[in-house]
Amino acid sequence: MSSFIKYPIAVLVLFFIVMTVDAKNIPQNPTTEQSAAAGVLFDIPKLVGKTEAEVGALLGEPVFCAKSESALNCSFQEDEIEIVFIDGKADWITVNGAFRSPVYSRKVEGKTKAEALALLGDPDFCVKAKSALHCSFKDGDVSVSIEFIDGKVSETTVKGSLGNAPYSKDTLAMLGLPVKDATFSNEHVMRWENIPGLLSVMLHSEGKTVSVATIKVKTK
Repeated sequence: MSSFIKYPIAVLVLFFIVMTVDAKNIPQNPTTEQSAAAGVLFDIPKLVGKTEAEVGALLGEPVFCAKSESALNCSFQEDEIEIVFIDGKADWITVNGAFRSPVYSRKVEGKTKAEALALLGDPDFCVKAKSALHCSFKDGDVSVSIEFIDGKVSETTVKGSLGNAPYSKDTLAMLGLPVKDATFSNEHVMRWENIPGLLSVMLHSEGKTVSVATIKVKTK
């Protein structure tokens, strides 16, 4: 075989080998790898449009549910995740300081007001109702609301920053959502109306971190 034929064939074989090796090194699931690198803390798309039973399988039994004329409002995981079901499907999803907040209900359960003050310090403010006293405390970047009945802790609500997630569009990746520029943004709220499958996504700020994320699925 003449060199005019042998050398082109050798070049083609070498090219084929190089392309085969490169193909093996291409990530087969770049979306998954990117999500893992971003550190998905709460995968919103897994809940979108799911039934109450499907959400329960993912998040466990709800803490409580309240039924209204047109919706079912349920709270999950120590009241950190609130979901409104409309027409039987998850439509409003709110994440309140999930991922990091301590379980304060166990910390202060049954304590007197004096004992709670010893644990949490002085309250930011207190409001007296007919049969209860509602007090708000600040513990680091976490807000703790406590209801006292008959002088003892009756109910505890915890809200904090999303694992100290930064108040920026990059936090969308931590919620399993694509990172995009916000359609509206100021120092208090960012809103997206350009994420496929969702009506809107909102991040609310608490200083430089996110305090609450609200996701709207379908209805206005």
